[in-house]
Amino acid sequence: MFFVVCFFIAWFMWIIFADKKRWRELFLVSFFASHLACFTDTLTHFYPLWSYHNPKSFLTYTLDDFGVYMVIPYLFIQWLPSQRTPLKMIGYWFIWTGVSIFIEWVFLTTDHMKHLSWWSIYHSYMADWVLFWLFYQFHKIFRLELLFKRA
Repeated sequence: MFFVVCFFIAWFMWIIFADKKRWRELFLVSFFASHLACFTDTLTHFYPLWSYHNPKSFLTYTLDDFGVYMVIPYLFIQWLPSQRTPLKMIGYWFIWTGVSIFIEWVFLTTDHMKHLSWWSIYHSYMADWVLFWLFYQFHKIFRLELLFKRA
């Protein structure tokens, strides 16, 4: 039930805050992020660094991969600062990695997720920086903003 609620909260946030006119541009980043989440789910099957409350439930992974992992990158790219100076981007990254690690902390403290082996919340925080950098680079390299300008 927890993952169902998280899924609906994520998409409710999308309904409220998403710039739907830019969906052609922003959905591709969400799709990329969702596939990265599916990849890490597969990876942790073979190298268990974390697990969810019900790790054998297909629904748990699916709701997570197509809920939070699609909405957060969408909003992250949507609200990128117009002036992308290094200082502004670092501040922006701090905000979004903070939001992400808070969400993970909620999952951990409610026992819906647990870290295994050597993995910790600090590793997750560092991984969040890499993930947000990948989302940004994906958007930048493929020049996805041009999709919005053409529409």
